[in-house]
Amino acid sequence: MTLSPVSPEAWAAEGARVADAMEEVAAALVIGRDASVAADVALGMARAQRDGRRVAIGDVSGGVETLRGTPGAPGLLESFRDGLPISAIAVPHTDDARLFILPAGNGPVAERLLLESARWGRLVAGFREVDALLLLVVPADAPGLDQLIAQVDGVVAVDIPPTVMRSWPLLATVDRPEPELPPLAPLPPHPREIARARRLRWLLREGVAAILLGLAGGLGWWWQQRPAGASPPTAAPRDSTGSATGAALGADTITLGAVVNPGDSVAAATFALELVAANTLAGANSPLAMRGVNLPAPTVSPVQLGADGRTWYRALTGAWHDRAEAEAFLASLRDRGLVRQDVGRVLRAPYALLLDASIPTAAVPAALAQWAARGISAYALVQDDGNARLYAGAFETPGQAVLLALSLRDLGEDPVVAVRTGRTF
Repeated sequence: MTLSPVSPEAWAAEGARVADAMEEVAAALVIGRDASVAADVALGMARAQRDGRRVAIGDVSGGVETLRGTPGAPGLLESFRDGLPISAIAVPHTDDARLFILPAGNGPVAERLLLESARWGRLVAGFREVDALLLLVVPADAPGLDQLIAQVDGVVAVDIPPTVMRSWPLLATVDRPEPELPPLAPLPPHPREIARARRLRWLLREGVAAILLGLAGGLGWWWQQRPAGASPPTAAPRDSTGSATGAALGADTITLGAVVNPGDSVAAATFALELVAANTLAGANSPLAMRGVNLPAPTVSPVQLGADGRTWYRALTGAWHDRAEAEAFLASLRDRGLVRQDVGRVLRAPYALLLDASIPTAAVPAALAQWAARGISAYALVQDDGNARLYAGAFETPGQAVLLALSLRDLGEDPVVAVRTGRTF
């Protein structure tokens, strides 16, 4: 099967999605089968770092056009071979003053001379001291790769098979960014979806940080119930930074606060299996209804993807701590003919909306049925104390939970973002 090409912008967007994994990191390898693709991901991660943090991207492959310096100018090869300081080879990036390129230099660099050099440890220590970030683009088949991995904080694996990266200290993984199925024929939109789309368009147009809730449907109700001479409800006023003022936040707005259990990140059920990303809710629900298959922790996550912010519905299942377990489950579904060979992927999705922090396992089936009756695809994860937590959705970042949070607010609930913990019920 021939895969359609993916644009550099799409790969960079995938890099931006995992940029938070670099927060406490001084140096990381960005490893890919295609070094140019790995470079696009590294550029996306670099641009998404917090304001003021400096980032250097080094080309340890020697063949990346976007990381080339001036022809004939020294690069990493000359720096390590001849003792040139890094400042002598660094090239400022043209569109970001925080970003510097460390070109390969004049000759083959993906060699043991460079990758196994003891100088890397000192270089990484220097980046750590000034809270800067060093990203090294390396081909997956580079000689001496294991020695270089030992010198940095970890690896970002770009479009790498699980069997290859299983032994690496992974900071993040980036999969091929493409829809898993051709777009499905859209169903006629539900009136509630139309109202939500209007609210989101208003949000994008006005640049509001807090998301309006119930604007489209609420105005119609208010018009019939309003007191004589009353004015329509308005958005929360802004302070000098453009944020909604605290006193004004009320029933017409929604904000997603900080993750309620960040300390649970080390025990997170990080990995989920994306069965399909569909452009309709019905299309996402279809693969969750496999006959004779009891899918673990099935849920649907509406997210905005792509440059146009289009809404996609991800049909997800599972909550695994180990990526290999998720890959094995996907392989078993394919072996049984339940999932096509070109469909499905393992997704790093450690966040969800927490519906209930503790519920006896005996009460789980009834609670899930109640949520399903309200249109929410909830699931349970059993905790160490024997009780369960109820979640909805699974997301790569907390911000992706906004659309599902809107649905919960429509139901009168108060959305809370949490790190997923526990084992499938």
